[in-house]
Amino acid sequence: MAEVYERVCVTCGSTGESVRFEQCTICNHLYCLDCAYKAGHGRRFCSPECARAYYFAGETDDDEDTELDDD
Repeated sequence: MAEVYERVCVTCGSTGESVRFEQCTICNHLYCLDCAYKAGHGRRFCSPECARAYYFAGETDDDEDTELDDD
């Protein structure tokens, strides 16, 4: 049996046929174009977290190192 799901923006909750939705390439959530988080080179994501995951996946965060190097 096919599942029926409602198309809803994860950010604002808007639904309907007049709203254009896109699917986030990182988490596969749907978002409307009004709520899209625009990142470098014209890419759109559902949130800033997904944009960071796309561009900086696997890299360590510079802010996580709280110790100072005394070399």
